[in-house]
Amino acid sequence: MNRHSLGLILVASLVLNVLLSACATNPVEPANTEPPKAALQFVDLQGFDRELASSLSATLPTVDVAFYDRVTPSALPPRLQSWMASVEAGGGKVKVVPPPSTVAAKSPLLLLGLVTSLWTASKMAREMSSKAQLNVAKDYDANILLKTDDKGESVVDKVVFVQRKK
Repeated sequence: MNRHSLGLILVASLVLNVLLSACATNPVEPANTEPPKAALQFVDLQGFDRELASSLSATLPTVDVAFYDRVTPSALPPRLQSWMASVEAGGGKVKVVPPPSTVAAKSPLLLLGLVTSLWTASKMAREMSSKAQLNVAKDYDANILLKTDDKGESVVDKVVFVQRKK
C-alpha cells in the first residue's frame, strides 16, 4: 500500500466516524409525544388509543373519558369495549353506575344489554391480546357512569378509569 491509499482510508474512516457520532447524538423522538391527560374525549380513532395508553401509562389516579356523541350503555363502541375487556383481563372490575335519581322500568334491560356488550368485549380482548397498548389498563378498574338524557333515557355520561391500589 502506498501513502496515498493509506491517506484515503484514514480520511474515509474519519468521515465515517463523524457521521456515526452525529447519528448517536440525535436520538429519534418517540412516536407518542402527547402529554398524559386526566380527561379525554372519545373519538373512534387510533389516536384515542395512543392518548389513553399514554394517560394510563403515566399512572394517573383517574382518567375520565367523555363522549361527543350520545352513547347508550348497550352500544359501547368496540374500541372502548376492548379497553374494558383489558381492564377485566388484568383482574380489574368494570362497574356500571346508574344515574343517581332515576330507576326506570327499562333500566334492567339496558344493563342487561351492557353486560352482553361487555361479554363481547371480553371475547374481543382475547382476539386482540397481541395489542400491547391495551395492557396498560391492567392496573385500573373502570366505572361506566350513566346519566338520564333529556328524553328520560339512560346514556353513558363518561367512563372513569380508576387506578387500583397495589
